[in-house]
Amino acid sequence: MTTTPRPAHPVRRTALALAAAAGLLLTAQSLPAAADAPRAVPAGEATAVAADYYASVEGKTGTALKSALHTLISDQDTVTYSQVWDALKKTDEDPANPDNVIELYTGKSIAKSRQGGAQGDWNREHVWAKSHGDFGTATGPGTDLHHLRPEDVAVNGARGNKDFDDGGGAVSGAPGNYTDSDSFEPRDAVKGDVARMILYMAVRYDGGDGFPDLEPNDKAGNGSAPAIGRLSVLKEWNELDPPSSFEEHRNDVIFESYQHNRNPFIDHPEWVESIW
Repeated sequence: MTTTPRPAHPVRRTALALAAAAGLLLTAQSLPAAADAPRAVPAGEATAVAADYYASVEGKTGTALKSALHTLISDQDTVTYSQVWDALKKTDEDPANPDNVIELYTGKSIAKSRQGGAQGDWNREHVWAKSHGDFGTATGPGTDLHHLRPEDVAVNGARGNKDFDDGGGAVSGAPGNYTDSDSFEPRDAVKGDVARMILYMAVRYDGGDGFPDLEPNDKAGNGSAPAIGRLSVLKEWNELDPPSSFEEHRNDVIFESYQHNRNPFIDHPEWVESIW
């Protein structure tokens, strides 16, 4: 290292029916009540829904697990790139301030109204850099909420399309983040989030639906290849930074309100090691 609706999947219908039958109030434990806030499955109900969602992959490991998860999570609805703005205002809402979102790398709380491209605004960060496979902002991988996050414009620019790895110099305006010529290291509190987003993309997009086959590898400097590294570091980050309540709530909001699929590595981080 150089320092976009389809018929509902039966599993999904069952999961959603369970949630409805349970009379969910869907308010996250850590989020304040708000009239227009996204609803989140309470912890116990979320566990039951997730267990039903994953019934078709039970008992599988390795490549069989990866293939089964691809089939499962590919049954989804999509949003357009312009719709991503409003979606992120729900998925990444600050639990302490419903008028704000939390930026991924800086960790800062910023007004939802500050979306844009000017200095000090927040914009839409593709955690799997859109140039890695050249899918741009096309509905599909370019708009998949499971890897799109709010980020400060300048810090998003500093990350650019770099791979992920440890090391580098400090990123201005984003304490705890580091970068060099070919890689970016996020702050400790979201290292696992980043890893699980990257690995979700690798399972969801396998080249069979008109988009590139996205795969992680163990190098930095992948350029425009449909790959992001480094896999060994991402696996370490998944272990060191388990899913937080914020990350789990985000997964629930995307499932319930937008795409109706889940990031399996948030629900089952142990599946990372089983597949890779």
